[in-house]
Amino acid sequence: MRLILFALSASTLYVIWYFAVANGLLAQNDIVVASGKLPGTNEPLRTSYTGIEPVDRLLTLLTIFFYPALDGQSPGLLVHSLGFSGTFGAAWTLVVLESWRKGNAGTIAAYPMLFGLAAQLLTFACSAPLFLGLHLGSSITARQPRADNISVPRAVLATLPLIFLVGYQAPSIAMALPAPRVLSSDWKQIAIAIWQPWPAYVSIMTTVAYHLVSPLLPDNPRASMSALRWVYATALATAGLAHLVSWVIPLASVVAPVLFKDRFLAGLHPSNVFQIPIPWSGVQVQSVAEGVHYFLRWDYLIGSAGTLLWASKLYTVAHKQILRTVSLTGLVVKIVLLSIIVGPTGAAVELVWERDELVFKETGGSRQVSSMKKSS
Repeated sequence: MRLILFALSASTLYVIWYFAVANGLLAQNDIVVASGKLPGTNEPLRTSYTGIEPVDRLLTLLTIFFYPALDGQSPGLLVHSLGFSGTFGAAWTLVVLESWRKGNAGTIAAYPMLFGLAAQLLTFACSAPLFLGLHLGSSITARQPRADNISVPRAVLATLPLIFLVGYQAPSIAMALPAPRVLSSDWKQIAIAIWQPWPAYVSIMTTVAYHLVSPLLPDNPRASMSALRWVYATALATAGLAHLVSWVIPLASVVAPVLFKDRFLAGLHPSNVFQIPIPWSGVQVQSVAEGVHYFLRWDYLIGSAGTLLWASKLYTVAHKQILRTVSLTGLVVKIVLLSIIVGPTGAAVELVWERDELVFKETGGSRQVSSMKKSS
């Protein structure tokens, strides 16, 4: 499984980055920079954020990339981006949880911020499978899950949903606000720039919460288990709601087209929203928005597939070790049904949740919290 995850990560060099060069997306970015205008608009492109030239150049390029996904001119891209946001948030909840498990202390899995920032710069599809593959190879929680080594500090569990709300969801909503009706195009660009390092916000806030809140929360297995379930429930809801909305809107545009303005129907058609562009097809994009849509489709497909494969491995290992058996047919059926309802990453959340419930029940009850110190 590790080799598959590493292969998925490496595949981004071709299916995402080479494809972005071959289809003209990167050339479109250069044209936008030279024009000094935001893609598809006459609004000025902001090029100064921090006063540090390399950082400003990077933030400018990232703004060019994300602006078309949020300005509403490409409805199919906007809907797909909504679904992707739920996938990314739910997947990173699992990553952050793994980083705080007692058995992962001191391993590469204990430092999600590095991989989170890499995901923002090198794609979710590159970073997530790489992190998860390394986790499978280095962590006792993946090889021999027990209640004591998969435990997470109660302070982290109690605060993690709020941390993701403040550190990820709030900045995501802010940068998605329509311009110029709610905020100016300039402030929208600033919001996009502020959003970029959100994995660092989450990691830093989690570490601070651990040190500040731990003294206030005594060891309480029942409360800890309740908090863990709440973390999984919010992650599942995040993935599931975004997945359903991203599918319901395109399907509604076909079933009930009268609900939409005519100019949105073509862009919202499922064949446009969910098309899978072939990197060797020779296709050329006509706009940054079109190229970004192609880019994000592969980013979503590879990243969510890697997350689901990793979760399936954790699920099967736990069942084989504890129950001495696992129904592969039942697992496949479960994955298919869950993927349809809550998306592949939602399915991954459910599988890891079930793994944890099994491990705590069979190898230590609800003894899930232990005091430990770690850095993000």
